Amino acid sequence: MNILNYFREAISELHRVSWPTRQQAVRISLIVLAVTFVFAFVLGFLDTFLAWGYQQLLKLAIVKNG
Repeated sequence: MNILNYFREAISELHRVSWPTRQQAVRISLIVLAVTFVFAFVLGFLDTFLAWGYQQLLKLAIVKNG
């Protein structure tokens, strides 16, 4: 298979793809952004909580050993 056939077949395949409408693309993009922000918030909260818990454990260890 030469390179020209590869690109011809790739372009032919792209013409057969069922592309979403503009409205569908916008809706899906907004859903992806919303889910991304929710997960970022949850992971940020979890990170902050775990860091606080770790600091509390360190303080407890210092008090017991100090």
